[in-house]
Amino acid sequence: MGLPEPEDVVKRYPFQLSGGMAQRVMIAIATALEPRVLILDEPTSALDVTVQAAILEDLKSLQRRQSTSLLLITHDLGVVAQMADEVAVMYAGSIAERAMSITLFGRPRHPYTWSLLGSRPRRDRDGEGRLTAIRGVPPSLVDLPDRCAFLPRCPKATNACRTDPAPPLVELETQHHVACYNPIYQNEAAK
Repeated sequence: MGLPEPEDVVKRYPFQLSGGMAQRVMIAIATALEPRVLILDEPTSALDVTVQAAILEDLKSLQRRQSTSLLLITHDLGVVAQMADEVAVMYAGSIAERAMSITLFGRPRHPYTWSLLGSRPRRDRDGEGRLTAIRGVPPSLVDLPDRCAFLPRCPKATNACRTDPAPPLVELETQHHVACYNPIYQNEAAK
């Protein structure tokens, strides 16, 4: 995993390692038996950008070398865009949208995905004003509604959203699944 002086590192206690070193040790332990699938929950959180980039590159190398599938769980959309072939966006514990990465980032169909992508800072929008916030607050995960959990925050809610059970995840186009009664279409997104 690219640790300098591994013979010395193996003798250290965890508190003697930097955050990046500790992450690399954990990844080395997790990959020692060459698993077919590796689940990584926030593998780069709390790391500086340089260390984050190095760890992501190590993961890509590992993926190629061992033919390991990576399941990344993260809130970092930059990591998702850089690493993922396929993306599932979750809201309140359920998948709201699932698609190939290029499709999801280019044509989000669920109002939550669309809002989420619109609320992130982007280099191509420098100086164009404030970030767009998603109005409202997420629901309590202890008492989820039987309707769409995004309903109180959704700018596209319809009567079906208010009266029918939560929408199922359906394939709107090839390999693009959305759980929404009123998905966004490309001509709407341009408005």
